Amino acid sequence: MRVQVKLYASLRRYRSEVALGQTFVCDVPDDCTVGQLALETLQLPPEEVAITLVNGVYQTRDYELNDGDRIALWPPIAGGLL
Repeated sequence: MRVQVKLYASLRRYRSEVALGQTFVCDVPDDCTVGQLALETLQLPPEEVAITLVNGVYQTRDYELNDGDRIALWPPIAGGLL
């Protein structure tokens, strides 16, 4: 099956060939989870993937993907108002 992936912030460096703000397509097995996509298929370090959205909704790493899903991956983010 195929899913669309968008990497944010520092995770973009793992797909530097993808233009800023663009998604890319990944072919994954039918029973692929968010964690398998991030850690095995994309080979992202586990400590660098903190937030995962699937079709705009927060999901855990064990969430099973569906054909056509849109996945957004974010690293840990710090900040805020003092």
